Amino acid sequence: MSKSDGRDFAPPDSPQQTGAEDGEYVFRFRVGSSEAAEAAHDDPLVELVRGQLADLLEAVIVTDRGRRLRIDGFRFLHDPATQYEIFPKRGGDSQG
Repeated sequence: MSKSDGRDFAPPDSPQQTGAEDGEYVFRFRVGSSEAAEAAHDDPLVELVRGQLADLLEAVIVTDRGRRLRIDGFRFLHDPATQYEIFPKRGGDSQG
């Protein structure tokens, strides 16, 4: 990858680093995937939170006092009676 003009493209799913000459770095990532193409919920706010949680749960293991938690949904504080599934297509089995 050339660092001269920042227009070179990195392979899919790998970050591209540019601007190292200045001591500042810019990373670019490919946006979107076949999994993210279809929204799971009609409400944009629900879908935003669901997507963020799904991405986070792909990268971390959530624990409670050292014990692993298997997160499959969430509720908003203003509407605690309504449960939203994070991984509706997987039937709730979100973490290996």
